[in-house]
Amino acid sequence: MKKWLTYVCLGVILFTCVFTTRTLSSLDRSYEGHDAPVPVYELQQNPDAYDVSIATGAADAIVQENLAETHAVNDVTSIVFDFRGYDTMGEAFILVTALTGSAVILFRKKTEKEDESNAG
Repeated sequence: MKKWLTYVCLGVILFTCVFTTRTLSSLDRSYEGHDAPVPVYELQQNPDAYDVSIATGAADAIVQENLAETHAVNDVTSIVFDFRGYDTMGEAFILVTALTGSAVILFRKKTEKEDESNAG
């Protein structure tokens, strides 16, 4: 019975993945990129002179306005800590909680095994 249920669950997961992948691949792309490359050095030196009115997607808006808004040279760092600070803090809390829970479970099992070997 367990083997049958495992195969059914795996089949449902596989079907969902294939359906989602086909559906998402048929959607229009939300970011098409620039016709010309972004002048990163000029943007870093003088972000106020860069034209932000022609942003063609979220990535363009982040690159164009990041340095002026956050004063952080690294885009990834500015997004993680300036724009998504609370989200990052929540993810760190979940990670610490999961590690603590795993350590408690593993320590408890190790202690139970030691008690059984000492009693026997």
